Amino acid sequence: MQEEQFAIRDRAYGVWHRPRSIGRFIAAREARALTMADLDGVLFVEFGYSNKLPLALVEVARDIGQQKATGVIRQLARMAGLPAFVALYSPANTANPASPAWHDIESFRVRRIWPKPEKCWRRLSPAEWAAALVQIRDWQLRRVSSQVAANDTVY
Repeated sequence: MQEEQFAIRDRAYGVWHRPRSIGRFIAAREARALTMADLDGVLFVEFGYSNKLPLALVEVARDIGQQKATGVIRQLARMAGLPAFVALYSPANTANPASPAWHDIESFRVRRIWPKPEKCWRRLSPAEWAAALVQIRDWQLRRVSSQVAANDTVY
């Protein structure tokens, strides 16, 4: 197992994706609907506290110029039939206004790793990544909802 690279785990992304912070870039309703779990990141929709439907997997790390190993999350995504992404973030020199104890995020390097893995990284602003998360969530929710309706014995 690889050792932790930093003595303290950077919480910049964990703070950034919370509604008060990500709500700076997208509508408040969308910010509240972007429910995520910090596993690195599982984008899911909540139908109630105990009924959560996973929609996407996101491997998140601080960008230190690495390629980032993604074999495990790629296999999990393949097995679960979910899209997966890797998002590497560069901290800003300023604090996150929603949680001043942590740095804000200046930019992201993002790449889809399942399905149809991308070879090249895309550099995105925080607003662009927030909008992309909303698109991923909405697309996946429509896809999953249509599968549920198509397989429902009532229809």
